[in-house]
Amino acid sequence: MNKRKLHDIKNLVKLNKYAVIFKEEKQDEIAVTIHGPNETIYQGGKWKIIIKFSDEYPYKSPSVGFVTKIWHPNIDYNSGSICLDVLNQEWSPIYNLTHIVETLIPQLLSYPNPEDPLNVEAADEMLKNIEVFNKRVKDKIKEHCNF
Repeated sequence: MNKRKLHDIKNLVKLNKYAVIFKEEKQDEIAVTIHGPNETIYQGGKWKIIIKFSDEYPYKSPSVGFVTKIWHPNIDYNSGSICLDVLNQEWSPIYNLTHIVETLIPQLLSYPNPEDPLNVEAADEMLKNIEVFNKRVKDKIKEHCNF
């Protein structure tokens, strides 16, 4: 296992804020349970995400996806894929696992961008009727975030 990957996983675990699951047989991925940021529509929700590391990590970004379903314009509802430029085009080795979990994912949940959607239906709702969008987010949290 790559030393940087192991170092980043240990640092995330040390924060003692996230449920981190690392399986010896799947050394290229971890599962992390995250909570919705306070004072956002996602507050009160918790989601399991999978972070898959490439052999080139930290020079190539890990793949990050939601396992738990989430209603968000930049996250595909069925696959859990996310649309985030920092992970897709702007990645740099200065970023690490803690940065992804503590900053990038909370920013994605705090500031959805309906102008660049993966979930077109969620983006349309957000742009055309924010009350309907907010209700759907809360309904999906009740439906999927009880694990």
